[in-house]
Amino acid sequence: MIKIIGTAQKDKEVFLYYAYTKGGNNFFKLIASSDGFNFAGHSKYVIATDDKNREEKTYDWKSFHVAKQKDNYFLAYKVNAKSYANLNGATSSDLIRWKKLGKIDTIKESGAVVPDYRNKNRYVMYFGETNIKLAFSSDLKTWKEQETVLIEPRKNFFDDGALEVGGALQVHGHLLMVYYVKKKVAGHDRYYVGACLFDKKDPTKLIWRSDKPLWEHPEKFHNENMSPLGIASLNEELILYWLVGETNVFAVSCPLPGSHPHLKEKVFEVLKRFERNPIITPNPRNPWESRATFNSAAVYEDGKVHFLYRALGDTDLSVLGYATSKDGLTIDERSEMPAYIPRAPFETPGQKAFKSLAEHYVSGGGYGGVEDPRMTKVGDRFYLTYVAFDGATPPRSAMSSISVKDFMDRNWDKWDEPKLISAPGMVNKSAVIFPEKVNGKYVAMHRVYPNILIDYLDDLNFDNYLQGHYFIPPRKNHWDSKKIGAGAPPIKTKDGWLLIYQSVGYQDPSRYKIGAMLLDANNPSKVLYRSNKPLIAPDEHYENAGHKAGVVYPCGAVDLKGELIVYYGGADTVVCAASQNMDTFLDQLKYNQEPRLRKVRAPMLN
Repeated sequence: MIKIIGTAQKDKEVFLYYAYTKGGNNFFKLIASSDGFNFAGHSKYVIATDDKNREEKTYDWKSFHVAKQKDNYFLAYKVNAKSYANLNGATSSDLIRWKKLGKIDTIKESGAVVPDYRNKNRYVMYFGETNIKLAFSSDLKTWKEQETVLIEPRKNFFDDGALEVGGALQVHGHLLMVYYVKKKVAGHDRYYVGACLFDKKDPTKLIWRSDKPLWEHPEKFHNENMSPLGIASLNEELILYWLVGETNVFAVSCPLPGSHPHLKEKVFEVLKRFERNPIITPNPRNPWESRATFNSAAVYEDGKVHFLYRALGDTDLSVLGYATSKDGLTIDERSEMPAYIPRAPFETPGQKAFKSLAEHYVSGGGYGGVEDPRMTKVGDRFYLTYVAFDGATPPRSAMSSISVKDFMDRNWDKWDEPKLISAPGMVNKSAVIFPEKVNGKYVAMHRVYPNILIDYLDDLNFDNYLQGHYFIPPRKNHWDSKKIGAGAPPIKTKDGWLLIYQSVGYQDPSRYKIGAMLLDANNPSKVLYRSNKPLIAPDEHYENAGHKAGVVYPCGAVDLKGELIVYYGGADTVVCAASQNMDTFLDQLKYNQEPRLRKVRAPMLN
């Protein structure tokens, strides 16, 4: 039987220690990993001896914490046998040959020494299994315990149970102490992980403490025997190792607390609503946009943001109005007439063909038209995708295009003939086109309930209907659990394709919310990061006072000189905006992820 002991780290490698019995003899080994999840290559024998060179007999160790100290390593560990209540120490120069220092008389709880750190020429250890305290040592053998409790359980927080030290690190000028919160539920230990930052000049001075857990025991493991093995830090990520059952090792990575100025808390609230929202409202002087102006496409061209927004007027016909803004937030120009109107039978109430807005009014109008526009610049053309609805058959995705020159000159009669791009007989919405090819293919997204579908195309002629070669689904038990759809056309960033999307969750089924994903630059069907909370929920009065309360619906987004601006409809009545510095937004999206537990791969465990 293999017994998993714990982990250690040397530079950019993580080591997993384990012991086993063979032929009546006990063996101690380690195996290395360069990414913290895949342990490969040959394992190496490890040996621990006392001051008389007698080898350890059982290696029945736990609470295994290793800290580098210049050219050596210090190990604090406990022994499972009841007769060995105290914390023990050992040193090594190579993590393979350990010299046992014996028990630490003053400390009985788990402890972790801060690596490569001394305070007033003393080593520093955080320790505790109920409350957390501090101890100092000048030689790693004799430790003096400080009486003051540094960290204790907090009522009405996640860490209102027994606290156990999980590890210590130096992080960007601070001391990071990770701790476990253990609670007994239905006969099983359930863990939460918290963290603290302490002042490097004064290791007793608390700078920050997490108000929310870095990670918590997942539901599917609630009835499993689970215990912590150790921590590591790779590529600004904190990796937490867990033993499930006897030999199943899992690891989960999360942002390294204190590694980024914006990332001390796991909160994703970086899109800031424009203080003078909404930016486009109905114009009662124009009959075609008197009732609602919402869900606007947006492109940045020639120093301005250009909007095509959905408008409803006296006859309930859905058309597209035009507006511009130099700063992306304040409207400078707004057209007196629509920039795009329903023309084909498949997008006209009564399934008639029209050439002008006046013809629609003569016919009496009707419910339907061109809805929810998105616009993308590809080469020297703007491609407009939208929902075509004739008032009777299921809404479908449609497309038209216009040259950039004609668009900028307001030659609205130059729009190509509209074309349906989704198959008949099913509701297909939220079509967007990527602004450039990926691996030699054009990329389009669209939505058939409940998924975002992805197609790779040889051209943008749409001689065939969209198929849905790949898909991105909703997430069970998340805020976006019921249905999702692409919002704005994806924006290419240094980290991949940024997709702003809209979603409804089963937990809150009457309200639309806005999220974000980062997609792989070369494989947009691969989601790299996804917002674990909504960026915007319909909480403001202008997102609830209108034709449909509880709706925020994005159709446009631009990168305006390093500023991300997202445009969305509020309550199906007005156009609103929210913004954030693009780099800050991407950092938050990448580092505020729900930590995902993954099984560690190692030859001896398979």
